[in-house]
Amino acid sequence: MYKAKLWVITILIWTSLALPSPLSSAALPLAAQTAPVPAAMTIPPDSNSIVQAPSFMEAVQQWMKQLAVEPGYSSWKQATWSGYSLGPGTHGWIVLIQSDGRDVGYMVIHAADPANPNKYQLSEYGSGGKPLFSLQTLYRSLVQLELIHSSYTVQPWYVNPLYALWIVEAGGTHYYLDAISGESLPIDQLDLLQKNTDQANAADTTLLSMHTIKQRQAIPSFDPYEKLPWIQGVPASFTSFTELQGELQQQRRLTYTAELYKSKIRIVAAIIGFHQWSNDDAFLLLEQDGHRAIPYSFLSHSGKLFRSSP
Repeated sequence: MYKAKLWVITILIWTSLALPSPLSSAALPLAAQTAPVPAAMTIPPDSNSIVQAPSFMEAVQQWMKQLAVEPGYSSWKQATWSGYSLGPGTHGWIVLIQSDGRDVGYMVIHAADPANPNKYQLSEYGSGGKPLFSLQTLYRSLVQLELIHSSYTVQPWYVNPLYALWIVEAGGTHYYLDAISGESLPIDQLDLLQKNTDQANAADTTLLSMHTIKQRQAIPSFDPYEKLPWIQGVPASFTSFTELQGELQQQRRLTYTAELYKSKIRIVAAIIGFHQWSNDDAFLLLEQDGHRAIPYSFLSHSGKLFRSSP
């Protein structure tokens, strides 16, 4: 898809956890013709972030409506949303879903065709109180790093579901924070980050707002660290999603693992089901500080699956 480029934004976060009320789709001035922007964030003008606001809003509302009837997403029914661009060159936006003043999920949306400002595709989504690029999670991390009262700049970096982070610069020092957990990542040089992510392909989908979920499967949650087949076991091999689908429908436990940043970080997540949409795009449901739905086409070549005994 599109490579993420560096884009420094200034985030003015208030000195309490009570962040500003999220902007709902109805609150966005249509004349602005831009993707919605949280009130606490100042984003410099950028032609690459300009979208047709009505069609963007309609796409967001349609996907929210589709997902709100799915298990784990019922809080989306009466939810509001806010969002901001993931930076010039990405043609992407993060949309944060809020209900009763708390985070309940997120969506990552990209332009399906950069030349067509009225067409968007859903790249990933998830539910839970720790969504991707949550400003509340970022705030807590800045407090822990004792940066909240200092001068700093923050930028989101999104290349694909496995490479999503905040880059914070303060006093000449860079901090790299995981976009979900807010934890510091073991990266000490920006060029190292660039070298690692330059070869990481973005999650490419064809999922448009008119598509619906035609099949789903949920399996009970489990602790992938209780048994550790992904340490010494043999990875499972699937020739197609249909083969994997059959195994999940039999309630088989599968653990997904991937090594990032030259094997400095290993992601380990339980597979807790799947969504298959009407365009045949399949998303695996991972448990990672909440639920994340990530395209199977991306995960299948970015990591490994291991079978776990019941």
